[in-house]
Amino acid sequence: MMKQRECCTRFARGILFFYGDNKMKYFILTNNPMAAEEFGDTHDVRFVDGRLIDVLIRARDLINEGAVLLSHPLYGSVKPNETPFRSVLLQQGKSQDGELPPADTESVRLIGNAVSAFEKFIDKKEVTDPKLLEDFMVVDLSLLKSAVESADR
Repeated sequence: MMKQRECCTRFARGILFFYGDNKMKYFILTNNPMAAEEFGDTHDVRFVDGRLIDVLIRARDLINEGAVLLSHPLYGSVKPNETPFRSVLLQQGKSQDGELPPADTESVRLIGNAVSAFEKFIDKKEVTDPKLLEDFMVVDLSLLKSAVESADR
């Protein structure tokens, strides 16, 4: 029987994937109802009822509690002011003796930069057109599917 191994691979733009037991253990953090519906039965989905900044802030809080960012929070070429939806993959940190694990420095840097980027465009008018909102959900879902496919390999 082949020995199972732990490894970490760093991809372009700071995307991190951690593998253990040949299967990655991660969860999806999203404010996209379409993504929650698509993956809700097969993956651990944590829905954020709020705006894109609420997803980023929740991700930042989880990272400070030891979670590791697995997908770039500003993935694709979609700027935070151009879409109201965001989905990210995170891996829950493992605690030692009931204490929080240390925060992953690369994850802290990436999520901090994403929050700062969002704040630069905070005055942007919110999208309310239902057709445009659906289009933004589809774009986010498409990018998420690609990240999930990579993570599930």
